[in-house]
Order: sequence, then structure tokens, then C-alpha cells
Amino acid sequence: MSELRETIESMKAPRPTGSPRETDSPTRYHQRWCLRLLCLILLICGVAGTLVSGCASGKSSAPKAGPASVAPGAATYASLDLGEGDVISITCETVTNINTVAKIPLNGKLDLPFIGQVQAAGRTTLELQNDLLRLYSQQVRAEVITVKLVQSASVVYVIGAVLQPGKIPMDRPMTVLEAVMEAGGYDPSRAKISKVTVVRLEDGRQVIYQIDLGKAMEGKDPAPFYLRPFDTVQVPKRTFNW
Repeated sequence: MSELRETIESMKAPRPTGSPRETDSPTRYHQRWCLRLLCLILLICGVAGTLVSGCASGKSSAPKAGPASVAPGAATYASLDLGEGDVISITCETVTNINTVAKIPLNGKLDLPFIGQVQAAGRTTLELQNDLLRLYSQQVRAEVITVKLVQSASVVYVIGAVLQPGKIPMDRPMTVLEAVMEAGGYDPSRAKISKVTVVRLEDGRQVIYQIDLGKAMEGKDPAPFYLRPFDTVQVPKRTFNW
């Protein structure tokens, strides 16, 4: 910028009388002015390029927005794990003598023909299905095996200001909002839906999560809170009704 200012001032400054420039021919005098004008244009372009590059580098160095924050425990569960007490059906069209309906015992393992004990608890139906297909393919010509959940032993408990508090069967992935709706919905005259809590047993101790159910109902919660088997959902009552 200082070079640009000096060039402009030098062009404006009056020339002393009798200087060699006044005695130059018009052609030479015109050439000098054209050369000065060209230098001025080049200098302006250089300054402009520096400013533009500085702005661009400033934009690139700015930190990018991070991912949206997600409440603890709000992970989306694509499927529900099987557990002790669940009743499942196993069917195979090509080998019908392995078809069965079985209840997963407390040790979590099924005792099946030809292959013996297979871990079922803690597996999804799809994972167990793939395990059985791999194990049975070594014994018989089992091409397609289907595993379905017939009855789930998993439940969640909904208490507080809901119309039908109690135990809700959990045979599919379920959010807090869905569990409250299964319990008849919240009582609009008493419920404080902005302070709904979920009590969960993790690593041998109780952990409490707080959910604003109002945001979930308005569609403002991008990460719905999914329940786990035997969670307890409490919809608190308002202290005052006005």
C-alpha cells in the first residue's frame, strides 16, 4: 500500500520549471506517462491479489463445524439383541428336521440337533441366522435358514404421569417417545415432559438420563433416545398446574 501511495503522489507532484521533462518531445513525454500508468496498474493488481489470497487463506483456516452433539445413550439400534427367555423359531425348507421353536435358557445357549449348543443371547436374529447357516452347512445341505422372534422376554417400565403406567413388552427397537405412547400417552394436565428420565443399569450401577420429550414430539431432536431392555422411563408430574 505504501508503494501505491508513493506512486500516486509522485504523479501528482508538480515538476520544477526547466526540468528535463519539460524539454522532452511530446512523444517521449507521453511514453513516460504510459509507463507510469502501466506500473500503477500492475501495482494495484498485485495489492488486490494479495488481499484476495489473504481472504481465501483465512476462510480455509477457519474451523469446520463439528458433528451435532448426541445425548449419551441415544445411539440408534438397528436391531434388538436376543436375550434369555426369548422364544424364537428356526425354519429350513431343505432340512425340515431342524425346524424348531425354542426358548433361550438362562445360560443363553440353544441345544440344537446335529450341531449342539449355540450361543443365542446377545445376538440379533440376523446374526444367529448366519451362524446357524454356517454351522449347519458343515453337517447337512441347509441352504436357507430363517430365525424369527416369536415372543420377547425383554420389557421396559413406564411410570409417572402417563395414562397406563406399567410394563411394556420390547419386541423391537423402541424410543422413549414410543414407550410413553405405548403406556397410553402422557397426562397433559400433570406431566412435565421436558424432564423425562430414563433409569438404566450399566456396569452394575444405575445411570440416569434426562430427555426433553417436548423436543422429540416437535421433531426437533435429531437423535432419538433408544431404550434398552429393562430400562425404566419416568414421566414426572408438574409441581404446579398453572
